[in-house]
Order: sequence, then C-alpha cells, then structure tokens
Amino acid sequence: MDAVEMGGYTVRLVLPHETWAVRSSVLWPEKAADDACRLEVDSDDGVFHFGVICEEEVVGIGSFMPQEHPHLEPTIAYRLRAMATHSNHRGIGVATMLIRQAESVLKKQGVGGIWADARKGALGFYACLGWEVTGAFYTVPKRGPHRLVWTRFDE
Repeated sequence: MDAVEMGGYTVRLVLPHETWAVRSSVLWPEKAADDACRLEVDSDDGVFHFGVICEEEVVGIGSFMPQEHPHLEPTIAYRLRAMATHSNHRGIGVATMLIRQAESVLKKQGVGGIWADARKGALGFYACLGWEVTGAFYTVPKRGPHRLVWTRFDE
C-alpha cells in the first residue's frame, strides 16, 4: 500500500500504537494514549490502519477491518473504526484523503464497500464523501448518538 502525498500531508500505513495519541486526544479523552486505546481487533488478520502524517506527527487516523454489517449486503465487507483528525488539521481535506486512499486499497482487493458507526457530528463529513447515512440514531455508550454510514464501490 503506497503512501499518498498532498500539501505537506502524507497518508500511509501506521502501526496500531501510532494511532493511540489521536484516539486519546480526539475520540476517547478519558483514556491515556497507551494500551487503553487499543481496539481488540487492532492486530487481527486483514486489519490495517492509515495515518495522516504532517511534519512527522500522526494527525489523522482510521482503522479498517474485515467485518460485514448484518443489514447491508455482504460485499460491503470492511468496517471503519476510530476515524479521527486532530483539531488543528480539520477542514482542509486530510480526512478525505485518508478515506479515499482506503477506498482505493480496498477496491483493488475486491472489497465492495465500507461501513461505519458514525458520530452525529461526523455525519455531514460522510454525506459529503457520497456515503449513505441511514437508519435511526442509536446511542453508543460513553460516545453518544451515532448512525450507520456506508459506501458501495462502483463496479
């Protein structure tokens, strides 16, 4: 998986522990930036993590894992979790760059789409990407209201 560069930012694969600082500061501020931010699936087969790097610092992250959603077609076979961008780097396209790179990689692998549980505040971001925002709101404990978002890759 090749790195992609744009305007001083690079999207590349990162190791799970390289996501912890952003997970802690943006998603889970009650957790220290250590093993407390590890997802149980971080090192499972097929799981990969992209980081957006600026001046050698990880400023955006997304973790992608093979997992079907029970209400979506089985070709939408990857889930996005723990997507976040540091507040100083929002609104300039780095998260879009990360998502587009992941979509490209998964398309090449023959995956038909990606889904995620998206926080209420991120729904506009996914809608602007062209992802579907579907279903009723549901509450994720400690994280608040979420909705299902997903995209199917063109064949």
